[in-house]
Amino acid sequence: MKPTVTVSLPSLLEPVTGGVRELAVRGDSLREVFADLMEREPRLRPHLFNEAGALRRHVLCFHNGTNTRWLGGPPAGGDDSPGGHADGWDTLVAEGDTVLFMQAVSGG
Repeated sequence: MKPTVTVSLPSLLEPVTGGVRELAVRGDSLREVFADLMEREPRLRPHLFNEAGALRRHVLCFHNGTNTRWLGGPPAGGDDSPGGHADGWDTLVAEGDTVLFMQAVSGG
C-alpha cells in the first residue's frame, strides 16, 4: 500500500474545495501525491499548476518543511519544465509526511 501523505492547502482555495483545507492522499513520490490530489480535487489544477503541468510561479510547495524547488537538480527543459527534476517531484515520500501549498498574495 502506498504511503498516506497529508496535503494542506491555503485558505485562498477554500471556495474551490468547499472549505476543505487538509486532505489525506497517497503516493510513493511527490509526483504520485500530486496526481492523487488532482484526481480527488481536479478543480485545484488551474490554481496550483500551469498549462504545462508545472507549479505556478506564485505557488510554493513544501515537503516536510523543505521547498520542493530545492529538492532536485536542474531539469532538462528549463526551470518550469513538467517532469523536470528541479521541482523535486520525484522525491520519495513516507507514511505521515506532509505537503503544504502556499500562494503568494500581491496587490497594490
